[in-house]
Amino acid sequence: MVWLVLVLALLLVLFILWLWLIGPQMNKKPDFGAFAGFDYAHRGLHELSDGVPENSLAGFRLAEEKGYGMEFDLQLTKDKQVVVHHDPTLKRSCGEEVTIADLTYEQLRKYRLFGTSEHIPLFREVLGALKGRTPLIIELKGYNDPAELCRLAMKELEGYKGPYCVESFDPRIVAWFRENRPEIVRGQLMCRFKKGDEGMDAFKAFCATHMLTNFHTRPNFEAYDIHTRDIPSMGLSKGLLGMQEVSWTIRNEDEYSRAKKLNSLVIFEHIRP
Repeated sequence: MVWLVLVLALLLVLFILWLWLIGPQMNKKPDFGAFAGFDYAHRGLHELSDGVPENSLAGFRLAEEKGYGMEFDLQLTKDKQVVVHHDPTLKRSCGEEVTIADLTYEQLRKYRLFGTSEHIPLFREVLGALKGRTPLIIELKGYNDPAELCRLAMKELEGYKGPYCVESFDPRIVAWFRENRPEIVRGQLMCRFKKGDEGMDAFKAFCATHMLTNFHTRPNFEAYDIHTRDIPSMGLSKGLLGMQEVSWTIRNEDEYSRAKKLNSLVIFEHIRP
């Protein structure tokens, strides 16, 4: 009987530790009112068949015009310019095996996105092209020095009047905002990782998949791949601790309906919710 009590006590302690590891920020929870009424166009409202590529000024203007929020990606050039582009290289978007961090922005600006006339924009160009009518989900990529990217991105956001939040797969970036800009709504991006993804070993992949870095970042929302979000940590963090979920990337009506039933904010592409 004593052993049973000890085992149950140990299980309870482990359960409480688990909750502590995966939990969101519990005090001073942000108001999601500015974000809740919108769906978010993934990398802008892009459709290449219409001549509008992802992460382009045309796609961002179109998203705002149609009343959608938008999600997009930030990284740095060689000369420390903050640019909007997803991949670390231009292989997929421009057909060139060259890394953005190895190019100055003057060099980068010569390339065109997916065979269109659209160039890779500066972050400040994107902000200048928008009127601030719809919210932004700004993903900071982990390709550069995390603190430097965060500082430079925040410098560009000075004076921007529209609503925005930040997110990243890189816990170091989310933790930077927790420490340095706690007033900004921050999110932890995650999905089901395996050994080798993003250069992670098996332990790091397990921790990332199961949200075990949240004790360090204390995110205000968890942006999880809707196709792999059915894990105990997601259910517990959301159901018991009130984590706001953001679902990505929604590409059909069935996925959209599922995300809405989960009370998630929706990041979509190739459909028009």
